[in-house]
Amino acid sequence: MGQKITILCSGFGLGFYIPGLIIARRLQQLGLETCVEVFENLMDEDKQFKTDQSRQAYRENFAVALASQRIPGDIRQSLNLAAVESLLDQWLKEGRTRFVVLSGHWVHLLDILRERTKEEIEVDLLYVDSSLSPSWKQLLKLKPDYPSFYREIPLYHPNRLDIMYRLDVDDKPPVPYEGRANRLVIHGGGWGIGTFREKLRQLLETEHGYDLDIVAYTEEEVVVPSNTPGLRYVLNDPHWRTWFRDESGLHTFPPYVVTDSGKPFVYKTPIEYHGLYGLVRQAMAVVSKPGAGALMDSLASGTPLIMLEPFGEHEKRNASIWEENGFGIPYNVWAEQGYSKDLLAQLAHNLISRREQIQDYPTEYMSRFIHSEKEALHAD
Repeated sequence: MGQKITILCSGFGLGFYIPGLIIARRLQQLGLETCVEVFENLMDEDKQFKTDQSRQAYRENFAVALASQRIPGDIRQSLNLAAVESLLDQWLKEGRTRFVVLSGHWVHLLDILRERTKEEIEVDLLYVDSSLSPSWKQLLKLKPDYPSFYREIPLYHPNRLDIMYRLDVDDKPPVPYEGRANRLVIHGGGWGIGTFREKLRQLLETEHGYDLDIVAYTEEEVVVPSNTPGLRYVLNDPHWRTWFRDESGLHTFPPYVVTDSGKPFVYKTPIEYHGLYGLVRQAMAVVSKPGAGALMDSLASGTPLIMLEPFGEHEKRNASIWEENGFGIPYNVWAEQGYSKDLLAQLAHNLISRREQIQDYPTEYMSRFIHSEKEALHAD
């Protein structure tokens, strides 16, 4: 039906990558052809390597990660101009005019495309955080009028602590809360940053009554003590990168493994959704910083967030929305209330009952697409 929809992601964090894959898959299910591009594929190899170095530095020191958001810069200095021209030529040749954008970095290329093409391009600027994340802030500094050329789609209301759209990770309803395993999932987002390791140590040393699914970020972190039953690790392949493609040239969810013994590690690439989500939808809660991906998983699965220290102002507002709507609770408040299961059950009830009242973004996109196609036919 119609032309290909191009989903423009970023590999800087899984929260700007996995939602793009989810949207692409959902639009395919609705009958649209999609293509996913990752911004880092347009960067010089040495810049990709620096991204890896940053990931390691941020993981080791959360203060460094927080400080990085205050450093101004122009991402265009990191671009491989030959790769940029090749992609723009491809878009022009194929007549690509429909885009969904999850990172502000892509707008620099879309502005060039808009100048070169005779066609009108239709672009959704999809804000997956509740306020501007660093790529959008950088773009706003360089191009204050950038929103005037495109359609802004915030998942969260810009002025109220409310939710405007949801992203369903799969096509299944949430697992009934009373039938879930007595487990918590704990992680530090796609890059493994924040205070989750500190809280993990507390949980491992506390009688709280939950089994734990722990996200590890290196194989060396997977250490399962023999005296700790109910402990599992989930690990994405540490050698995989968001800008990698599979043999058919497609971007995929991260290859992952779940283990309760440490080794051997046999990574499998999930098809339907990212591997962690299979654990999240069965859990009683997720202990995590309030990043875009954590919020998406929480709302889609009806799983409460036990929230750790946020990464920047955008995640701080994310946390406020989840707390205001009764979908999550700060970790320290939950701990002070005795790691209450009844409290988590109430948060899950709030999520599951509310999610059906929130518009699914891919469904809304499909409605606009059909309307646009009908208008084009009448115009002809």
